[in-house]
Amino acid sequence: MKGSIKKNKQTGKWDFVIDIGKDPLTGKRKQKKKRGFATKKEAEKALTALLNELNERAYIEPSKQRYDDYMKAWIKEKKHDLSVQTLKAYNSYLKAHILPNLGAVPLAKLTPLHIQCFVGELRNKGLAETTTKRIFNVVNASLNSAVKLELIKKNPASIIEKPKALAKKNAIWTVEEVSLFLKHSTSSPYYTAFLLAVTTGMRQGEILGLRWVDVDFQNECLVIKQTLTHDGKGFKEGTKSKAGNRSIGLDTTTLSALKHQRKKNMANKLAYGNTYSDHDLVICTRKGKPINPRNLLRTFNNLISKANLSQVRFHDLRHTHASLMLQQGENIKLISERLGHSSVKITLDTYSHVLPNMQQEASNRLANKLFNG
Repeated sequence: MKGSIKKNKQTGKWDFVIDIGKDPLTGKRKQKKKRGFATKKEAEKALTALLNELNERAYIEPSKQRYDDYMKAWIKEKKHDLSVQTLKAYNSYLKAHILPNLGAVPLAKLTPLHIQCFVGELRNKGLAETTTKRIFNVVNASLNSAVKLELIKKNPASIIEKPKALAKKNAIWTVEEVSLFLKHSTSSPYYTAFLLAVTTGMRQGEILGLRWVDVDFQNECLVIKQTLTHDGKGFKEGTKSKAGNRSIGLDTTTLSALKHQRKKNMANKLAYGNTYSDHDLVICTRKGKPINPRNLLRTFNNLISKANLSQVRFHDLRHTHASLMLQQGENIKLISERLGHSSVKITLDTYSHVLPNMQQEASNRLANKLFNG
């Protein structure tokens, strides 16, 4: 590949032009021009650098596409991989924050300074650091894809200091509080859902999407294979991650409750006949339809008030399950597998607040054996 350098008679500055191969779509020769170098030496240096990139096949023709056009196309493609709720959040971030700030900038001209100023603007709006981090992650992911597609050479967001959300201390109940809540919810149509949350650590969508075909009474376990969407209007095959597709062992109390629930469901199926919507769901309405998550949460909060317990979210029953298992000395790897975490590190990071007490208890147990044996 050759290039040529010439002095521009109109501007008095130096320009270069170089063949960069053929357009893969048209087959026509493509040239790259750069103008405005103050000296011939500067032009030669830039030309040599470009030649080296071309020879090493490291050159990427900068995209002329604006970031807003690229982002819209990226989101459209990502919709196949995202849950309904996540896609809704992405579009919200796009409309309210990303496009108004970065949309007009050409994709190839985005710089770390653009991204840094964008993060600063999000903070100036008073957004929570967790929300700022989520929005940044969307931008960062889109630019990583642009690099893979060879639309840009480097991801400008990878250079800046990323927003860090402070880890929240999850609200959990004690064994006594769990027992009191379950006692008050025994007559609730959602009792089995509450029990599963406490004894298995399953997520809300996993519980509401659980089918009888996924419950193995003989081997005393269940398998997570589908989830109910956040809006309660559909099912998603699989779970949040690959690790989420897992088997969870069941205790005798939970197995007994599931058997009782199956009898109730079968009685309702017979009673409603052809009007019964059979989705094979464990937790469902009397007519077999999926439970509206809002109804579940409304009942959950009402029962908390009646039992005069500290307010927690439904998801905190999952945290309660994990924390209580940790406190009783269960293996961290086993707990991580029950929760469907992709690594033990996630489990340790999430429940690190439980570990100091466990360390103290372990020290006391060892001391008792050593000195009081």
